Amino acid sequence: MSKTSLDKPTVVPDPDRPRRLVIVDDEPVILQILGVVFEEGNWLVSSCASGTEALEVMRSQGVDILLTDKNLPDVNGLELLREAKEINDLAEVIVITAYANLETALTALELDAFDYVLKPLNNVFEIRKKVERAGDKQRIAEENRQLLSDLAEKNSALESALVEARNLREELIQSEKLAGIGTLASGIAHEVSSPLFGIMGLAEAIAEEEDLSDAQKYGAEIVEYSKAIQEIVRDLSSYSRAASSEYLTTVTVAQVVKDAVRLVERTADCEGVEIGLDLDENVTISARTTEVQQIFVNLVKNAVEAVAEAHPDGGGEVYVSLAREVGGVSAQVRDNGGGIAADKQKLVFDPFFTTKAPGEGTGLGLNIVYRIATKYRGNVWVESDGESGTTFGLRFPVED
Repeated sequence: MSKTSLDKPTVVPDPDRPRRLVIVDDEPVILQILGVVFEEGNWLVSSCASGTEALEVMRSQGVDILLTDKNLPDVNGLELLREAKEINDLAEVIVITAYANLETALTALELDAFDYVLKPLNNVFEIRKKVERAGDKQRIAEENRQLLSDLAEKNSALESALVEARNLREELIQSEKLAGIGTLASGIAHEVSSPLFGIMGLAEAIAEEEDLSDAQKYGAEIVEYSKAIQEIVRDLSSYSRAASSEYLTTVTVAQVVKDAVRLVERTADCEGVEIGLDLDENVTISARTTEVQQIFVNLVKNAVEAVAEAHPDGGGEVYVSLAREVGGVSAQVRDNGGGIAADKQKLVFDPFFTTKAPGEGTGLGLNIVYRIATKYRGNVWVESDGESGTTFGLRFPVED
């Protein structure tokens, strides 16, 4: 009965280990001669006078090379070949036969025999060479298997590292987004406080109003103020949501740009800054909406801050354009701020690089823009003469 894979002796991938050689022949003289031939060398020799004895030896001690007579009185040599391959799938088998014919050769070939030799054994040292070659083949097969195993292990480790890197990138993107929300907080508070004061005043008026018609009007105004606050909260909540919770979808980029601009406009930094839009409403890409929004929030916010600094008394301009082109989508965010010096332009996408004063930025905004753009096989670049404004360009490939 064949052994299961759990019962198979472990083949240690050691090229220098002794090889288990099982010799099987029912002729005592041949068995003795072959045993003497392999006395020297790195062999563990088991000489068996029958197929039954050979089966017991292979099952209990394992087998690397099987040198067996084809015609045995109890168990056929080809059956021993099958059993040897079952015990050790890298085992090599050499069949000894007195009847050299095409059928024997084909059968041995089908069963993956290494070679076969003819009786009478005129040159036993030629047999030794064949056995040694079979051992060499087995060593190479073991080394290849080990290399493949090592490669699979390294690939698994690399895949784990890539997954971890992707997770860290998602966490970094989300962390920068939340840090950016902090810089928007004052503007958001200002936007919410105005309708909130209106609601409080109207609520006090309702409490004192005796005319039901006027009270209903006040109530309607409260509803409108509440909707305005709801819209502000919805915009902020949508932006702060982790991109990893989203699926890839068809993103209408123009709408995302408008949402990003509206979010930035809620900050006090936009006072005296005019933001112009020239958007192709039909442009779409396959991405996560919040990540595309994060790109434009960062770029527009940076542009607004740059022009507010360069034009503190007003006159700051930011211009966002979006268009479809052959094979892709292009966007630009231009401003008339103070520009970026040439020696700093190559550094703006590096992590933690910032031209702002200490404590006024994370230095990750543009690096996150770069990471998200390249994630979707896009690219981002900067152009500036260092004096009169800056243009950030984006391009995403899109299949026609």
